Amino acid sequence: MLHWGVMGLGNIAHRFVSSLAQFDEADFYAGASHNAQKREEFKEKYHPAVLYENYEEMLEDEDVDVVYIALPHGLHFKWVMESLKHGKCVLVEKPAFLTREEAITATTYAREHHLFFMEAMKTRFIPLVEVLHRQIEKGLIGDIVRVENYFTSNSMDKVSPNSYLFDQKMGGALYDVGVYNIASILDVIKSDVTHIENDATFKNGIDIHDKVTLTFANGATAYFECAIDDLQNKRSGKIIGTKGSIEMDYFYRPTSATVNYEGESQSVTRELDGDDFYSEIAAVHHGISYINYEAKRMSHQDTIDEVSLLEAIHEVTYGK
Repeated sequence: MLHWGVMGLGNIAHRFVSSLAQFDEADFYAGASHNAQKREEFKEKYHPAVLYENYEEMLEDEDVDVVYIALPHGLHFKWVMESLKHGKCVLVEKPAFLTREEAITATTYAREHHLFFMEAMKTRFIPLVEVLHRQIEKGLIGDIVRVENYFTSNSMDKVSPNSYLFDQKMGGALYDVGVYNIASILDVIKSDVTHIENDATFKNGIDIHDKVTLTFANGATAYFECAIDDLQNKRSGKIIGTKGSIEMDYFYRPTSATVNYEGESQSVTRELDGDDFYSEIAAVHHGISYINYEAKRMSHQDTIDEVSLLEAIHEVTYGK
């Protein structure tokens, strides 16, 4: 039985713990939060063995095997490193880090100390995404020449004015949702980025709507939009190859897709296993069980590449 410790008891932690309850081989053993009300809420709803009022105490609990970190982005690196130094395996919410340097430091430590580490990029583990990814690798639609995707929402009005969302260094649309766009693009275009453009809209000092164009060394291009002020809630995606294309209404969590090939269209469906967290959690359990330090579908290098591009786009966006 793997004992999970959850660091940070906000909204996404609720969804994670609910999904974890579907597994017989693991349990929600411990939680940690500085907020007494949140601790009490988790105690009444999920009944963990123990709840801590600070993160250090939970890491000192020898019965905690793996830590799920659901803290603001700017705190990820510190608590990933603290968790690893306490000998814990780690799953950390996206984006795992704010800089390439942080990503390299943490993944190197995990590898050298034989501890499983993964960024919680659950989109990589959605069953239909995995099916389509395998078919793309087999040449289903030929060589990839362009990827387009959209992840826009109107979340600004739903969070506290003091939220990290309004911190230029770790907030804005790029760090909140743009990471999904980037990870999905890099999943199918395996080439270095040579040029970045961003037609960004700003409000209160942060990017609230980004329109990013990427050019790759192999000639492929990508375009994505991410926003936290858009009422349209666009979530579609398209992968275009030399032989055909794939279209999805929800690129980050699809259950159906349309494959266009040789003038014909075919619908492909695959339901979620449990929910959108289930397959990600299963990948962590599999990795730990087989004494791996990373997952194939979201490797350490995948995180380094994604964070590196995120950081580079952020620098272009803010002129740094």
